[in-house]
Amino acid sequence: MTLASILIVDPDIKSRSQIAYGLRELGHDVSETHDAGSALAAVRVKKPDLMVCDCALPDLAGVELLSDVRGSDEFRAMRVLMTSDRSKSDDVVSALKSGADDFVGKPINMQEFLARVDACLRRPANHTESRQVRAGAITVDTVGHRVSVGGNFVSLAPREYRLLLFLLSNQDRVYSRKQLLLHVWDKDSSVGPRTVDVHIRRLRSLLEPFECDGYLQTVRGSGYRFSLTV
Repeated sequence: MTLASILIVDPDIKSRSQIAYGLRELGHDVSETHDAGSALAAVRVKKPDLMVCDCALPDLAGVELLSDVRGSDEFRAMRVLMTSDRSKSDDVVSALKSGADDFVGKPINMQEFLARVDACLRRPANHTESRQVRAGAITVDTVGHRVSVGGNFVSLAPREYRLLLFLLSNQDRVYSRKQLLLHVWDKDSSVGPRTVDVHIRRLRSLLEPFECDGYLQTVRGSGYRFSLTV
């Protein structure tokens, strides 16, 4: 069996402990968390080989977290195994359609579960990382954390940089303020949804001299998206 870094995302502490114990017994490096916000923060820090994620999370549906992961260049290579205690429902179909590598129903049969984990880890992952992300006249250097527009460098605060990079890396997808807080602010409890609005306005003002501010679009009642189609 391939030894790996594995993140377990499950609000049920009993189930999470059972899964973690079985994986650690085999020598895997296991991290645990209970919701999508802390999961995204852990993924950025640890860059696990596999995420074991339950479908029912307290802050965001498991399949929504899965869709975000699969839609992000930063996390796309990570394998994802979904779990649910409603395995006879539409959860299985929804998880697989959203890009899960596998699905295991609860209560967990550890022998079957560990075999599926092994199968996931044996599948090749794409570890290619791009140094630059481009959209129109905007270029983001993901190594140097620098942004240029039309060849001119633009100075951004750290959160502004992360917000622009996230939206630019996921063009034409609409994200709610709640989702953006999870992805960009790591569920920092000291900020609220209106913080997103402030940062969007700041980014637009910086992009306006280059006529790129229209790429940051408000979708009424839903959130924001980055799109080259104005």
